[in-house]
Amino acid sequence: MALPPSSRDWITGVASEGVVTIGDPRLKAPTLEATSADQVKPLLDAMVSRLRSLNGAGLAAPQIGAATKAIVVEVRRTDVFPDRPEHPLVQMVNPMIVDHSAGQVTDWEGCFSVPGIMGPVPRFESITVTYLNEAHTPVTQTFTGYVARVVQHEIDHLSGVEFVDRMADLSRLTTVANYLAHHRINH
Repeated sequence: MALPPSSRDWITGVASEGVVTIGDPRLKAPTLEATSADQVKPLLDAMVSRLRSLNGAGLAAPQIGAATKAIVVEVRRTDVFPDRPEHPLVQMVNPMIVDHSAGQVTDWEGCFSVPGIMGPVPRFESITVTYLNEAHTPVTQTFTGYVARVVQHEIDHLSGVEFVDRMADLSRLTTVANYLAHHRINH
């Protein structure tokens, strides 16, 4: 069975329609806490729909132009990432990392807001996050491995941080095409 394709726009470096890209001030703008489930539900619905249409692993509200502390994460395998461990949909409102592992792991990341580019980023192996779910119920959840990486990446967007800001060595930036040709096989 063939895996679903990753966004061809993202792979080739073309910004996907409706996705705010690096350099746009909205990605660096302060985000506000959501105060009610009714207020944030339409936003979460739009984010989930957009994430699924892009076949991505995560999306933060600033990436679609909303200055709200909200992220969605749903990790599925794709043709570009056939080995990543899947994780069911999690919708987080006002997420905050309250604990993390001592150690970090450096691994490759990309972002719809930085189309066509990937780079190795250090992230905590494990994190504990407090947030409100889509019903505005408080949740505390621990994430490990790949999904912990995705959650950290998306929470970073809520503070105006793109993955390139976290890279220890910008000389390791590469195109998605070069990642597939030269780096994925070594991963």
